Amino acid sequence: METSLSFEAAVYAAWTTGIGGLLLFISWLPGIWQPVRPLTLSKPRSEAFIALGATLLLLAVSVTTDHVLCDWKRCSAFRDWIYLGQLIIVYSPILLVMLWRKQGPATCFLRLDKLPTKVLLGVGLSIVAAFVFLAVRGKVGDFGPFLLTLARGGPLAMLQTFLEGFALGFLLYRFGAWLGIRWSAVIVAVLFMAGHLPNYMAGTFHLPVAEALAMAIAHAGIAVLVLMGLWKSQDIIVIGFLHWFINAASSFTTAAS
Repeated sequence: METSLSFEAAVYAAWTTGIGGLLLFISWLPGIWQPVRPLTLSKPRSEAFIALGATLLLLAVSVTTDHVLCDWKRCSAFRDWIYLGQLIIVYSPILLVMLWRKQGPATCFLRLDKLPTKVLLGVGLSIVAAFVFLAVRGKVGDFGPFLLTLARGGPLAMLQTFLEGFALGFLLYRFGAWLGIRWSAVIVAVLFMAGHLPNYMAGTFHLPVAEALAMAIAHAGIAVLVLMGLWKSQDIIVIGFLHWFINAASSFTTAAS
């Protein structure tokens, strides 16, 4: 991943295109989209603090397991199974809270209403957003080869992307039920970007602290934009597709540089 101005411009342009397209679709064709439901929790403040605790535990488990399993994931013949096990362990705090509180996936903005529409819209908007990303990076001619890289990482990479969106929906629903969207977007965006710092500094990218902080701050604006789209659409499926395609475009152009 880069920290250049052109890279940041491409990320912002791609996400703005994707979220903007989603919001326009909902606004112009509300009858085709799922109905908007009120956020219902009996004790929203308590639920928000429980969610915060689960998320902080998730981050701690993620950092710890990355350190413990790093060599295993790199060298073992069973690295895919190890990675799958890690994902299950890392996201288990959220799943355990939902089981304990008897809460369904709709409280993470995961709903299967209008699923074919969501899949088609997600893929369509994601293709456009990825094209915009490559265009800003001056690599429109590589769009065809880029599409061939989408399956890189296989189902596990897709699962990780989906689970990140699930965790985002988990937090936003609970803080949103308590505080509404304005403060919730700020709080969840800060938590989401703080969760990326370990990977920026010691994981995949090995950036200096100042550079990692600058990247997190720069991407916080995108996080707020994504959260606004999530709040309005009440859906993590379309946003999951956008996340997957834009991440793939980011990796593709960085590797090609």
